Amino acid sequence: MNSDVRNIFSVLDNSWKIRIICLAVLGTIGFAIRLYFLPFDLVLSNDATAYFWYANDISILGKLPTEISPNIDTQFPNNGWPIFLSLFFSFVDSTDFLDYMNLQRLLSVLISVFTIIPIYYLGKKFFNKSFSMIVVAFFCFEPRLIENSLLGLTEPIYLLLGITTITLFLNKNNKIILISFAIAALFSLIRYEGLLIIIPMTIMYFVRFHHNKKQIMIYFLAIGIFILILLPMGNLRAESSGSDGLTSHIIAGGKYYSATVDVQGNDIILEFLTKATWFLAKYFLLISIPLFLICLPYGIFNLLKKRNEQKWTLILFGLIFLIPAFYAYSRGFQDTRYLYIFLPILSIISVYFLQFIEKRIRKPEIFFVGVVSLVTIAACIFLNFTIMDFQEEKEKYEISLKINEITTNVNRDYQSLHYLKWSDYDVKNNFPILSTDVKLKDRTEIIQIGHKSKHEFTNMKDYFEFAQKQGLTYLVLDNYNLGNDYLKEIFQNEDKYTFLNKIYDSKESGYEHHIKVFEINYELLIYE
Repeated sequence: MNSDVRNIFSVLDNSWKIRIICLAVLGTIGFAIRLYFLPFDLVLSNDATAYFWYANDISILGKLPTEISPNIDTQFPNNGWPIFLSLFFSFVDSTDFLDYMNLQRLLSVLISVFTIIPIYYLGKKFFNKSFSMIVVAFFCFEPRLIENSLLGLTEPIYLLLGITTITLFLNKNNKIILISFAIAALFSLIRYEGLLIIIPMTIMYFVRFHHNKKQIMIYFLAIGIFILILLPMGNLRAESSGSDGLTSHIIAGGKYYSATVDVQGNDIILEFLTKATWFLAKYFLLISIPLFLICLPYGIFNLLKKRNEQKWTLILFGLIFLIPAFYAYSRGFQDTRYLYIFLPILSIISVYFLQFIEKRIRKPEIFFVGVVSLVTIAACIFLNFTIMDFQEEKEKYEISLKINEITTNVNRDYQSLHYLKWSDYDVKNNFPILSTDVKLKDRTEIIQIGHKSKHEFTNMKDYFEFAQKQGLTYLVLDNYNLGNDYLKEIFQNEDKYTFLNKIYDSKESGYEHHIKVFEINYELLIYE
């Protein structure tokens, strides 16, 4: 009996100081792993760039921007994340845009690590305090969340607010439940699909309190708080961009389905269902690797067995948030990010299996340390093989600066095209600057030719005939060019093509990433 009293689980369950130390250690390790991979000298890309510019504009203007830049895309449904970023941008005194980007990434990392606090308290709703620490380890070291936190995107703060909402909602104190509805509103301002959270909250509220008339009145107060937080921001967003970024985008999904059916007929519905089902299954399997796959069968069984309010809330939350994932996958969008909202759920239900194993081995110290160590090691090994090669991305960015010096137009099928945009922006010596004031350097429009553009060709002759008409004078090749076989053939056998004069080779400049730039002499062009 004494050995049981003093085992690691009982110590964690009975000592709040030890639990704080344990949380601090897990958070520190999680932060250290993220910091190790953090790319401090690489520009942001894709959606993160739009958030950066929007936050930058707010910090300069002191209000939401109303003008749209002709050269930079800053249009997206919700602006909660860039508004939050702008608060920190306004305290930065720097003329280097990379300093602001690094701040964006660092905030994303810190938020990701800080989320272990609400995930711990959510775990306590299902397990004792010691096993809640294992829930924290699963979430903190989940490799996809680690990588995502380095990109400056919305998912870290979205997950923080979502997990906090559910955790507070499961409390019995009315004041804390009211706070959960307020945070649910902030959750909705980060991503418009966050509005769906009000559905499981409403259903479970009445399941829990339908016998209490006073509690029903409190629900209407909670909904009032939810709406009062959303309405001002929705109105501001509508005034600045013409769309509230909330209901407008949910309604747009229904309109998309309706318009597609009208054009292509009812048969397209089966295609939507098939595509969504296949991608949901595929990407759920992917996000369950490497940490959750073995644990899930028993965990799901245990979640569905002996259901209580906590389990029903988790189940309902998961079912509702299948809707936006289903919508995205039905349209053919392929990304695991649509399922990251389920990772807290997977972290919880996986611990049911570990709880089952621990009861049979009866070696608590070895079990606890072994599980946390195994989760950390598995995550690091997985990350090492799957995480974006940031060193290669840095090389692509630096090479793009060189390409910008060589040519004024580029073929669309160059894979690292998004980095060329940054070398085009005339901001290096003018920052901070509004996105509307950013001018492009002297570059003609990128030639829309090749895979994923409106001009695709199955043979080299048609490709270069169109390129000549469009004024393409240089060809940028990366031995892939979005799967174009004849461009890969040119890259690998350049000596066979006398109409191309190689003027740049990144290997000759010491880069590992291989890029070649050729000047095209159309007068010598002879097709095989």
